[in-house]
Amino acid sequence: MDIYEQAQKVSSKHEFVEFLKLFKRNLEETPEEWENDDLASFIEGLTGYTLDSVQEEPSWRMLSEILLAARVYE
Repeated sequence: MDIYEQAQKVSSKHEFVEFLKLFKRNLEETPEEWENDDLASFIEGLTGYTLDSVQEEPSWRMLSEILLAARVYE
């Protein structure tokens, strides 16, 4: 299953964690598919996509908390 198919099937925390593992492996194995392959450009792309997105779910607050926690969580 490719990363896009996996993304469409995420419906729980466990599936999201499995997607994150696949997402990381995708970067490691196929970096040529990534336009934003460093943190700064990835965050810039994430910001741009978020601004252009019209969806309000999931909770933006929850996503912010996850990103903040990820800064220090080992």
